[in-house]
Amino acid sequence: MSTIQYGRFHPVMLMLICLIGFGFMVTSPSAQASSAAGLLIDSAYWEDVSSQASLQEAQSQALTPYNGIFNRGYSRSAHWLRLRVAASEEPISLRLSPPWIDNIRVHDSSLTDEVLQAGDRQAVSQQVRSFLGYSMLLPASPKPRELWLRLESTSTHRLVTEFLPQSALLAAETRALAWTAIYAAVLLLTLLALISIWWIQRERVLGTYLIRHTLYIGYSLTFLGLPQLLLPEGLVPPALMDTVFSFLVVCTLPIGLLFDVVLLQGYRPRPAMLDVLKLVFVASLLAPFVLLAGHAALALQLNAMGLMLSTVLVFAAALTCQPAADVEHLMPKKFMLTYYFLVLGSLMIGMLGVVGIKQPQFWSQYLLILHGLVSGLAMTMILFVRGQRQQRQHQEMRWQLEKARQDMVLEQKRRQEQSQFLHMLMHELKTPLSVLSLALGSRQHWQENLQHANHAVKDMKAIIERCVESDQLGEVKLNRKNEAIDVFLMVKQIAQAIPNLTDRLQVEVSPSLHLAQTDRQLLQIVLANLLTNANGYSDPVTPVQVKLVAAINQGQSGLEVSVSNTPGLAGWPDAKRLFNKYYRAIGAQRESGVGLGLYLSRQLTQSLGGHLDYRPDEKQVKFVLWIPLNFA
Repeated sequence: MSTIQYGRFHPVMLMLICLIGFGFMVTSPSAQASSAAGLLIDSAYWEDVSSQASLQEAQSQALTPYNGIFNRGYSRSAHWLRLRVAASEEPISLRLSPPWIDNIRVHDSSLTDEVLQAGDRQAVSQQVRSFLGYSMLLPASPKPRELWLRLESTSTHRLVTEFLPQSALLAAETRALAWTAIYAAVLLLTLLALISIWWIQRERVLGTYLIRHTLYIGYSLTFLGLPQLLLPEGLVPPALMDTVFSFLVVCTLPIGLLFDVVLLQGYRPRPAMLDVLKLVFVASLLAPFVLLAGHAALALQLNAMGLMLSTVLVFAAALTCQPAADVEHLMPKKFMLTYYFLVLGSLMIGMLGVVGIKQPQFWSQYLLILHGLVSGLAMTMILFVRGQRQQRQHQEMRWQLEKARQDMVLEQKRRQEQSQFLHMLMHELKTPLSVLSLALGSRQHWQENLQHANHAVKDMKAIIERCVESDQLGEVKLNRKNEAIDVFLMVKQIAQAIPNLTDRLQVEVSPSLHLAQTDRQLLQIVLANLLTNANGYSDPVTPVQVKLVAAINQGQSGLEVSVSNTPGLAGWPDAKRLFNKYYRAIGAQRESGVGLGLYLSRQLTQSLGGHLDYRPDEKQVKFVLWIPLNFA
């Protein structure tokens, strides 16, 4: 009687099994489970230290009973397992996992001399199929029988055996494939999320974790046996696949430590603890070279011991951290400790089973890959939130830097303006002070000197008043008081207060214009400045012309006041600079002034809702003031 042969699954069939598996996952095949549990009567093992014993020699040895998962950690010995199986009326399936066991030989007492071989160093055969582990169909047997399994591997000696009726095999494999597909999909989606976040933030901690997670995906998928299942038959030699998996295993430690060091550096652990972690990181680089030198078992054992040691050291270093306030804001220390407690704790439990210190439960054998999934999801969320907070901090810092730059520019401008103001004030007050000093110091022509002194005092008073008006410009804007004003009458009153202007003033006004609803004080200051300039800087034998006409600006009714005069000795002003602070034409230096009149007038006009423009023609200097008739 021969064993039943398997065919190879087509990729389309694998996809269909995945879809069907979702239905099986929500059901609990209790009948199948109970029948499977009743097939195995007992199990025991014998350690072949020489790794040379035959089946007959193993059968004559005293065996050690065990229950559940066989687990002896890393060992150079071979192990013989005796499994007593109950009678069955139908063929039964023996499933062996994990898929990274190197070599398993199966001897069935109900068969003659045929030996089945499985493992990631064995070529695919028709009797044994690689399907997230290894499956083989055994013929029905009317009486109990013994199965002898010889296990030899450079990796940890762990073996899970499961007996299922032939009718339950498809459902069991479908559920296993469905869960594996879900697991792989979550890992890949997490990878895409990490890549997206890193592409936006380009942050060192995130980039290091992205490398770690990418390596972990390769390790996890190989741990579950997906490459053997999905790759075409014969594409990758079995020995090469085993070496690739071993290389991924020994690389998880240095890459993981690299991420831990980069993350913890920002939290300021004790320097001695950080130095120890860096030393362990350098030492962990030895394992990949040992593996490439052909000592796979030694490299894997070194990696396992390094993982257990680094687990304790990383958590101890995390406990000593004293993060700064800005780092604590990005990711609080308690969150980091919680992450390391859960991840490193589960990793330690899994590693205790790997090295054979603790007998693993069925669920605990998957901690080595489940902890990576949980840590990947948790760290993705943590790093995402951390990156968002870091971006906000950077934006706030940029805003503060820009604000500081603007404040510095304003301060420089203020100091420059202050210096310019003081220079102007000293220059303008120097002449009237000299006149005043000469007038008071001379005892001759007393009456004439007194008139000169009074004129000098008036000039200084006008200069000071103009400076005060400019300084209070902001306050004036806030204290407007609108009332009905006869603009024509205001022009006449202002002209009477300006020496030698009344006789030269020519006012033309539309008959319908009498009142404007605006602020009296502000309008009076503007008109006084315009009339004073026209009187002081014009040819004294020519008239000063004022026109008041109705004008509509942007659909709003208003009053336009134009003040024109023929240029005198001061000449024509600079059209580009005449509204600037402290600007005075070269020819106007002989007259007292501060260069604030037009600047002040334009600012006050804007406060009244109007505008003041310089519109000269070929013969005259002309300023045009427009204000709304009713300014709210």
